[in-house]
Amino acid sequence: MSKESVTPETTEPGDPRRWNRASALGFGALLVAAAVLRLGHFWAIGTHDPFYEIPSVDGQLYDAWAKKLLEGDPLSDGVLFLGPLYAYFMAGVYAVFGSSPATVKGVQVVLGTASVALVGLVARETFDRRAALVATGCAAFYAMLIFYGGTLMVVNLQVPLVLAALWLALRALRDPTAWRWFACGLVLSLSALARQTTLLFSAGLGVWLCLELGRRLPWERVAGYAAAFAAGVFLLILPFTWQNYQASGEFLLLNSTSGPNLYMGNNARSDGTWVRPSIAARVDNPIAMRDAFRAAAEREAGRPLSASEVSRFWSDQAWGFIREDPGRWLRLEARKLLLFWNAREVWNNRSIEISRDFSWVLRLPLLSYAWILPFAVVGLGVTWRQARTLVPLYGLLATYLSTALIFFVLSRYRMPALPVLMVFAGAGAVALYDGLRAQEWRRLALPALGAVTALAIALLPMGKDSLHMAHYNLGNKYADLDRTDEAIASFERSIALRPRFISSHNNLAIAYEKQERNEDAIAAWNRVLELSVEQRDRRRYVRAVRHLTLLGAPPPPPQAP
Repeated sequence: MSKESVTPETTEPGDPRRWNRASALGFGALLVAAAVLRLGHFWAIGTHDPFYEIPSVDGQLYDAWAKKLLEGDPLSDGVLFLGPLYAYFMAGVYAVFGSSPATVKGVQVVLGTASVALVGLVARETFDRRAALVATGCAAFYAMLIFYGGTLMVVNLQVPLVLAALWLALRALRDPTAWRWFACGLVLSLSALARQTTLLFSAGLGVWLCLELGRRLPWERVAGYAAAFAAGVFLLILPFTWQNYQASGEFLLLNSTSGPNLYMGNNARSDGTWVRPSIAARVDNPIAMRDAFRAAAEREAGRPLSASEVSRFWSDQAWGFIREDPGRWLRLEARKLLLFWNAREVWNNRSIEISRDFSWVLRLPLLSYAWILPFAVVGLGVTWRQARTLVPLYGLLATYLSTALIFFVLSRYRMPALPVLMVFAGAGAVALYDGLRAQEWRRLALPALGAVTALAIALLPMGKDSLHMAHYNLGNKYADLDRTDEAIASFERSIALRPRFISSHNNLAIAYEKQERNEDAIAAWNRVLELSVEQRDRRRYVRAVRHLTLLGAPPPPPQAP
């Protein structure tokens, strides 16, 4: 292997981590390419995607929350159920550029390009400039990062924040100062306000700070750095903890979602992904989910419950499932483990498959998870000798893997771990290139075996996400925009994929009525009637009877659900 593939202990002018002219130009060119692709995607969805101006599910919630913040109403919902950062971010963008979701997506183009740069900086800090260029290229051309930039999702803040915190942590471990550790903690505090998963990483990094710096520095200095780091971590969190206390009289550090999320990932219906729980109310968005979980818990308890009591109730339900059938739970955990390392992009909000119809950028042969993982596994293997310097990277990977095992696997929840894999992929690609050039076949054997094994796991059939919900959501957006022909086509695609999905039949019937296609509407409402009896859905049964009566086609009298 060449000397450049080994991280040196110095930062002298000859340090291969320093940019030379060629590598600096290459890094700049990759950033330009990243910006062009993200701008191209932003333009394409602005022209074609019905979700561009009308947000979906989580985006609707954050849009409404941001507008409340601008009206001076930040505490209207009491105890937090979601991380507040994205709502505050949107409010800030609205205050400067106007209250349009499109402006948020425009700012996310900048954040996405910054994330690409941060991947390169982290790779250069840990390995060398060649690994940095490969990792930067991976991030620049990675399809899911581009796709998420066009959505209103928390992941667009999570990725740059965890990367910035990781870069600051690496520099603070190499050359510690109180201000560097405070800045690292502050960025992690912001990230925790986006999604509190980051707190696990913060705790682990704080322990490593003490252990690693304690080996070479006086403990009083280490204690000072740890205090600065802790101050940064809690500085932005504690005001929201106080808000929760004022609203409920209980200590809730950030939000009250842990119990319901634990249950959703560990119950008899769980399959390792997000599965709608079988509770009384439908769960269409995070607020509906919160209300449904509260109502079900209070029915069981027979009294009103506080936010923390609701969370404990569902945690107890999850632990009950684990105790009653530990074998089934272990098989579920094994499936989550495979899903985390699998190329399947599990979604529950927006699907990249649908978005490709609206973006020429997403139709390009961009990089996917199956391209990154094999090289990342090689990188993890060939860099083990410098493991002490890589602990922050290991910690970030372990954080997102452990939360997937504790809760469930979703593409957007896994995404903040992907840049770390890209960093290792850069190191792995450089090591393979050097080995091939030097014809070191024996040394390449084990890394090649690891890459093939990783590729096999990535491509392992782990089921597919049915796109019937994606077409259903798309049809609803077309209906909101009065594009009824396109709405009907989307509902029909949804039904073709899931013929018994009653919501698509219901909305298809409404769309037919809107176009005064009465015969089609009668047929659709009769199908809703059949399915409502079969699925014991009294609400839709009553609706179908009412619409059929108004259309002059009294329905046959099946037994009401």
